[in-house]
Amino acid sequence: MKRLMRYNLGSVALGSLIVSFVEWFRYILDSMRRKLKGTDSMSETWMGKMGAGSSQCCLGCIDWTIRSVNRNAYIMIAITGKGFFRASSIATGLIMNNILRIGKVNVIGDIILFLGKLCVSLFCAVFAFLMLDTHKYRSAHNKITSPLFPVLVCWWLGYVVATLFFAVVEMSIDTIILSFCQDSEEHQGTAQYAPPLLIETLTDQNEMQRLTQGSSI
Repeated sequence: MKRLMRYNLGSVALGSLIVSFVEWFRYILDSMRRKLKGTDSMSETWMGKMGAGSSQCCLGCIDWTIRSVNRNAYIMIAITGKGFFRASSIATGLIMNNILRIGKVNVIGDIILFLGKLCVSLFCAVFAFLMLDTHKYRSAHNKITSPLFPVLVCWWLGYVVATLFFAVVEMSIDTIILSFCQDSEEHQGTAQYAPPLLIETLTDQNEMQRLTQGSSI
């Protein structure tokens, strides 16, 4: 934290500022769309609706892209200590040069994280149902007519909390894979500091990546 406050606080603030600009622009466009919807008949036509929907979709994609770039830039700032734009450039280059490797990890990781969220939320729902099925909540004073709504609320809260916790795990996965790619780039394609299991898992795509890069050249 001390190193962050001393050397990288400006980079963190810059990334947050870029995201806030995009959110601010989306809010302005949404406000204009709502005002035009009540005053202009053009916005009720299919062309107006298509234009509004397209603009919202494009801004949503831009917002998602910037958030992803920001996250990877923050990881590279922590690894290399570079500035925001330099770290963004390094992260983008690593992702483009290792697209197959990172894609494989992201797909498998997303599936595992989703299953983890689902298991945690279902466990919360089952625990809530078992707790409500006890004698305490079936008596006349604390009787619950139907446990469906409390169980659904517990399931939703469990999923939200699991999503927040697994976001940290997802950030850790991204940090590990970018660190591995950076290590490989600095040592001519062979990671020197990665654990053997990680090297064995991630280096089986090297030949395919070389073929892909060779065909693009």
